[in-house]
This record gives sequence, C-alpha cells and structure tokens, in this order.
Amino acid sequence: MNRDLRALIASAVVERDVDILLLAECGVTDDEMSIALSTATGKVYSALSEDSDKVRIFTRLNVASWTKRQSDPVRARMAIWSVEAGRPPGILLAVAHLVDRRNASEGEQAMLAVELGKEIDRAEMSIGHERTLLVGDLNMNPFEDGVTGSLGLHAVMTMRIAERRARTVQGTQRKFFYNPMWGLLGDRTVGAPGTFYHRKPGVIDVFWHMVDQVLLRPDLMASVHDLEILDHIDEVNLLTAQAGIPSRTVASDHLPLAFRLEL
Repeated sequence: MNRDLRALIASAVVERDVDILLLAECGVTDDEMSIALSTATGKVYSALSEDSDKVRIFTRLNVASWTKRQSDPVRARMAIWSVEAGRPPGILLAVAHLVDRRNASEGEQAMLAVELGKEIDRAEMSIGHERTLLVGDLNMNPFEDGVTGSLGLHAVMTMRIAERRARTVQGTQRKFFYNPMWGLLGDRTVGAPGTFYHRKPGVIDVFWHMVDQVLLRPDLMASVHDLEILDHIDEVNLLTAQAGIPSRTVASDHLPLAFRLEL
C-alpha cells in the first residue's frame, strides 16, 4: 500500500474492533496513521514500528507489554515481538514482508524463508515457549518451497499433521507451522479465492495467489478463529466490478486479512 488509505483502514479497524493492525507499504507516517485510528475509534493506538520498516505495527494494547526480540537491521523485512497478551506466557508475534518475484528468484525467496525460520527458532529458544504466529506478505504461495520446506517455514496444510509438532529430516528435528490459508484457496470458500491476482504470459499461471498468510505453531493453532480475506470494508468493495480482482484504484493490489485469537 503506497497511497493514503487512512480513512478506509480506520473503517476496517472500527468494523472489526481491531487490537493489532499490521500494514505493509504504509503510505503515511506512523504518527498520521496512529492519529487516524485513535480519532476513528476513540481509543489510543500506538505505533511500535518505524516509518522505514517493511511491516508497520499499530496497537491499542499496552505498549509496555511488547518486547522486541529481533532488531538486526539486515533483516529489516521482518520483526519478532513477544506480547504479554492472554494467559502467560503470552505470544510470540513474527511479522514479515519478504521480497517479491520481480526482485528475487524462487530460490532466493526460499533462502530468505530459511533465514526467517532460523530467526523465529532463535527467538523461541530465547523466550522459552512456542506460542508463535507469523503474519505477513510472504510473497510466496502456501505450496511453494520456502513455505513448505523443512529448512524454511515448514508450514503444513492440516492441524492433524501439525499436531505432531515436528518431524526428523536427515537427522535433524524440524518444527511445524500450521498454515490455515490452504482452506481459503479457490472459489469454494467464502470471500476471494486468494489475496493477490496476477496474470503473466506463459505456459503455467495460477492467476490467484495466497501470498499474504497467517502461520501458527501447534501451541497456538487452535486459538485462531474467523480468519478471512476481506473483499469489503464497510460498504466499500475492494474488488473491481467487472473482473472481481483486487482494485488498485480503490485500495491495493493485495486484499487484507482479518482474524481473531482466543488467548
């Protein structure tokens, strides 16, 4: 998002009573967005990120309950926070906006996913629990190597598989993420078939992509509810009238996600 969509975003926050808002490519400063959210809701929203961050975080939770667990500037496309929310020990929230296919090959994307997975593992070991979720624009589909690979995010499509917690690959134990986004792929689901639409000339094209994702460790996967791809905000249609694809003129070429965690 590179345009000023403060009013539309604030409407979504009011409509869904949002505690934590994550934005990629925010077109305004943190102060401007915080003011817009606070004005619309009557509650104080604070920015936890910086204007240069690839993912910007706004929250009405107590800022003192957030602790940053990763701050390496080389990894500016990601951040990891521990949040004192719900029952102790709270949650570990990883956010990411990884490089897209225009600027990296599929192999390069997978290698960046490996780094992201390692950073999450390190944060979990440091904090001593795995109540972890990863949210963001991964610029990869749920079925691509960086997301499914055991050296990457190791995200699987069913809770039954994820309940095993890990599997041993070439002598090393690799932890699972559960990826509920598989259940939203295609037109036999409620809402849009994906979060991003792109046509390209070539022999193979899937058209709709699920590049914006929510992944959860087994300890947290039963807590996610009401996960949806938003194609409307209030009365505003985020899709084009004729093609039914994300409208860049209305909002963005990506559709937003919303979900609720019972903690």
